[in-house]
Amino acid sequence: MNTFLTSLQTFLPTRLTWPIAGLLFTFVILLAIIIARYIVTRLEHRDEELESSESTDTDIATDTDIQRPRADSARDAFVFNIENDYLGSDASRFVSRYKRGSIIAVITLVVSILCASLLVSRPSTINPQQANNSSRDIILCLDVSGSALAYDRQIIAAYSQLVNNLHGERIGLSIFNSTSKTVFPLTDDYSVISNQLNHAYDLLSRVQTQESIDAMSDEQYQEVNDWLHGTQNVENSTSLIGDGLVSCTMMLPQLENSSARNARSASIVLATDNVPSGKQTFTLDEALQIAHQARINVDALYVGSNQTSNSQEAQDMRTAIEANGGTYVDLNANDTVEDIVRDITSTKSGPQLHDDSSSLIDAPGLIVLISIIALLVFVIAAGRIRR
Repeated sequence: MNTFLTSLQTFLPTRLTWPIAGLLFTFVILLAIIIARYIVTRLEHRDEELESSESTDTDIATDTDIQRPRADSARDAFVFNIENDYLGSDASRFVSRYKRGSIIAVITLVVSILCASLLVSRPSTINPQQANNSSRDIILCLDVSGSALAYDRQIIAAYSQLVNNLHGERIGLSIFNSTSKTVFPLTDDYSVISNQLNHAYDLLSRVQTQESIDAMSDEQYQEVNDWLHGTQNVENSTSLIGDGLVSCTMMLPQLENSSARNARSASIVLATDNVPSGKQTFTLDEALQIAHQARINVDALYVGSNQTSNSQEAQDMRTAIEANGGTYVDLNANDTVEDIVRDITSTKSGPQLHDDSSSLIDAPGLIVLISIIALLVFVIAAGRIRR
């Protein structure tokens, strides 16, 4: 049914996109017809003048010849009167057919010109659409403190598969320890997103265990250090989760822009073990309140060992996330990355705002059909006139 309605919309125009172009086209066509008619009329007059001149010359030449006796007028000469010939039934039918054909030819030619003018004006219609693909902003918020770093490779793998399941959403990545660093801001350039996540995955694979850390070359160590640079600017503090979450929230335009909140849904996927160390500017609960007030949904991935899944920190994190409408996912409860991705996509980060939009589409169907019919009728009528 929707396909039929869309086809009908493209067939029936409701407006002209370039009306001035259509008017100019009509003016040019009319001007060309007037000029052509003027030229033909001038040529006909010139031919008549030439014939008249030749006839005069012939009469003068005849007068100088020897005069021959002429027959006595009406009795010897046959005079043809075309009005008498019109009285015949065949001639009458021919004249009527000629007049009808001429009228039809003129009308269909005018219709064809008007249709051409309308087509130049680009007939179009409004096509309302409901677009769901590009109405979300998602920030991937990753804890890179020492206690979480060994598990971050698995998180990046889950993020990568999550991105593969998205279409048109804007994605950003921020990492934090005592301070935050934006790896890449919100973007819908999926080649950039994939390249950045793959690069992060390769780097984090080197810090999975102490053995892999010890096996790094100086160059590899420097690459990891460069990627983490800017996340440890506060001394004697690590994993300041509340501050890190606020920094992720600040990457979203919905935090301060109410129109952005109405236009796009906003989500943060927070991955942490919830083990802060040091004085935080914002606690996790305070950071969640800030996000909640801006209608930014926060879902959480708990990273840590099996032994810590039931720790007080994990329980506090679950309670805080769920109290603010988010979903809590324990990585230790999932056997594979696919399970993690399934859990993420089932969270509140999944729903999208319906972005009702309209687009202007060409709708020349009806006018093209009328012009084709008019041209066919014109060709038939002109052919009958010639016969």
